[in-house]
Amino acid sequence: MFIIRFFKHSVDYPNYFEHTKEKGWKVFIFFILVSLISLFPMNLLIVQEDGWKLDFIEQSFIAETPDWQLPDDCRITANQFVCDTDTVYVYEHGDIKYIFNAKSDEYQDSNEKSIIFMANKIVYTNGEGAYMTGYDYNGFDESLSFRSLNLATGEDRDQMYEAFGASIETSFGNYIILYTLLVNIGTSIGLYAFFVLVMSLVIQLFRFGYSSFITFRQTMKMVVFAMGLPSIISFIVGFIEPTFAPVIFQFGIGIILMVVMLKYGKKTFK
Repeated sequence: MFIIRFFKHSVDYPNYFEHTKEKGWKVFIFFILVSLISLFPMNLLIVQEDGWKLDFIEQSFIAETPDWQLPDDCRITANQFVCDTDTVYVYEHGDIKYIFNAKSDEYQDSNEKSIIFMANKIVYTNGEGAYMTGYDYNGFDESLSFRSLNLATGEDRDQMYEAFGASIETSFGNYIILYTLLVNIGTSIGLYAFFVLVMSLVIQLFRFGYSSFITFRQTMKMVVFAMGLPSIISFIVGFIEPTFAPVIFQFGIGIILMVVMLKYGKKTFK
């Protein structure tokens, strides 16, 4: 398979310039693969840490504790929202409407930011048609009685609402993790692609010392091949210090390209 062959190319420094004849689409696949390898430790950490926190719910409760008088006969227990009545309760805090004991999905079409508590799921809608759903109240590790929230006072009440906000956000964990992964992968690969372009431009400066030289497209392929070994090293380093892995990755590419150009460039071009 060409992937294995390309990894061999990545450490075949004397013949780097010959490998630039490989097909572009194959090199692009190799670029995506080595990028994902280098990003794996950080992506694993994102999954373990449940992604980036939404923060806007919890922080709004920290900034100002809601003055709600919630229905005493409602509670979140055993991964369900349970209420002894069919009444729908609506409260507001900040710029978000909180709807408790909703029985249908009609509130998802609201043109206001809303958090909707239903029997077995919690829904957030941004008021512009987009929404995300957390099933089975997974963010609530312990049962929560609204009566206890009503009876709490002072600092205890503040802490209980802060925990309530954090649990709401955690209920959307799957969406948050997916969004964080997509942003991290997309941003990082975009930066790596930009890095490939910059390094290719730098290498093209060497052409002024030779009568013949590789094209810009071939230079890009060479830079991608130089990503092979650093991706493996950054993969290993990433499990020790994830934030340091990208530095190792990019630094390793630069070192390899410098050695190849200075040691083998003169032997290949005249």
